[in-house]
Amino acid sequence: MENRKFATVVGSLAVVAIILSALAISRTPEQIVRNEIVREVQTQLGGASGPDHTENQVFLNNVTNGGEVTSTTTVDTTITLDSRHLRNKTSLISMNVGINTTITTMASTSAPLVGLKPGQSFEVYFFNASTTAGSTATFAAGTGVDMQEDEGETVIVNGLEISKLTFLKKADSNVIFWVEAGQVAD
Repeated sequence: MENRKFATVVGSLAVVAIILSALAISRTPEQIVRNEIVREVQTQLGGASGPDHTENQVFLNNVTNGGEVTSTTTVDTTITLDSRHLRNKTSLISMNVGINTTITTMASTSAPLVGLKPGQSFEVYFFNASTTAGSTATFAAGTGVDMQEDEGETVIVNGLEISKLTFLKKADSNVIFWVEAGQVAD
């Protein structure tokens, strides 16, 4: 008699196990969608223990870059950008230049360019704040820097005009410097 009760209990447990297994395998379409949504959200979550983000970041709203303005006035006809003018957190260089000023970038082995890893880049805007006629800023490349411009464009920034400067590390000691010049439109 006891063997019969034991067999009934074991048989009942086996039937319950089979039913639960069948339910786990055969999910409804809503359950599948819910699980897929959860997986999608989880792929966008990530953690960073420091300032480096090693995963692709997806921003579903605006991002503010930079925030530091460097202002300078010069009467020199040639100057070299250095860490006084350009830092990774600088977003705008506003310079009141003299007549026909040549601005040379720092060498690729100087700060902040030396701190970039191959493939990394940063951008900064340059504003020629001069209102004097003929007060142009002409960019030139420093040692180890490969200067580029848009086809048919220029590396000259006239008074009250702005340019976007992009620095991109190609290799350990080479940097591409890309100048995108704007012009007064109003």
